[in-house]
Amino acid sequence: MTGAQPAESKNYDLIALGETMLAFVARAGESICDAGSVLVDHAGAESNTCVGLARLGFRVAWISRLGADGAGDRICGALCREGVDLRWVGRDPDRPTGLMLKDSAAAVRYYRTGSAASALAPEDLAGVPVADARAVLVTGVTALIGSQPRSAGLALLAAARGLRIVDPNLRRGLWGSDRRVELVLPFIERADVVLGGTSELAELVGGSGAETLARRCAARGPREVIVRDATTVGALTADGRWIEMEVGREPAVDPIGAGDAFNAGYLAVRLRGGPVEDAIRAGAYCGAAVTTALSDTAAFPTRLE
Repeated sequence: MTGAQPAESKNYDLIALGETMLAFVARAGESICDAGSVLVDHAGAESNTCVGLARLGFRVAWISRLGADGAGDRICGALCREGVDLRWVGRDPDRPTGLMLKDSAAAVRYYRTGSAASALAPEDLAGVPVADARAVLVTGVTALIGSQPRSAGLALLAAARGLRIVDPNLRRGLWGSDRRVELVLPFIERADVVLGGTSELAELVGGSGAETLARRCAARGPREVIVRDATTVGALTADGRWIEMEVGREPAVDPIGAGDAFNAGYLAVRLRGGPVEDAIRAGAYCGAAVTTALSDTAAFPTRLE
C-alpha cells in the first residue's frame, strides 16, 4: 500500500477501480519522434473521473496497482495532491507502471502488457468499504487488461450497495480487445448507471439511434443510460423518459479525456440530487474544459458554472 493516506475510515462519495499510466504527451502538431520536449502526465479513465469529482468537492478513493518505480511515485504524488485517497493502491516490486505515448500524428499508443495493474485481483478489494460508498465506478478498460482485473471489476460491482456506474470505454490493442463484447457486457448488466458513446453501445447491445441504444441497454439491467455522440447527449431515466440535448463542440487542443471529464461533471450533479438536464450540461461543460489543454485533467474546473 502507499502509506500516504490517513488510516481513519470514512464514507466515500465514489470508489473507482482501474489502471492509471504515466503519459508522455507531445505538443499539438508534433509527434513523439520529433518532439524536443514532452508533457509528463498521468492518464487513466477511472482516476481521471476521480480527479474531476475531487476538484468539485467529493470524497473519492481509487483502487489500483502501480509499479514500485518512479512512474508510480509520480502518479501517486499527482493524485494525492488532487485529494484522491490512495490507501488501497498497491505497489508492485516486480511489475512496472503502465505507459502511454500520445501525439497528434500517431494518436495514442499503450505499453501496459505485464503492468502492475494487469495483476489487479479481487483480493485488492480486501478492507475497502465498497458497500458503504455512495457510488462505485469501473470502466470496460479494466475488463480488457487481464482476466484478474476483470474479476476485480466484477467483484467491485457485486460488493457495492450504492450506485454502480460503468463506462464501457471499449479499447483496441489490449489483452481482451478481440473479445470485448463478451468481456464488457457483464459489467453493463450489473450497472445501475451506464455512460457511453453511440458506437460502443451499438457494438455491445446492437441497434442504431441513441434512444434505441439506451433502451436496449436498459433492458439488460441499468436504470439510467447516458448516450454521447458528436453533437448530442441523450439520457434514459429510471422512469422511462428520454431526454436529448444538443452539445456545442469547440476546437480542441486535445480531445482525449473529455469523456472521463463528462462523466465527472454528470455524476457531480446527480450525486447532489440534481436533475438529468443539469447533469448533462455540467458534463458537457467539464468535457469541453479539459480539451483546452494537453493534459487529461489539468483544465478540469473546480466549480460548475
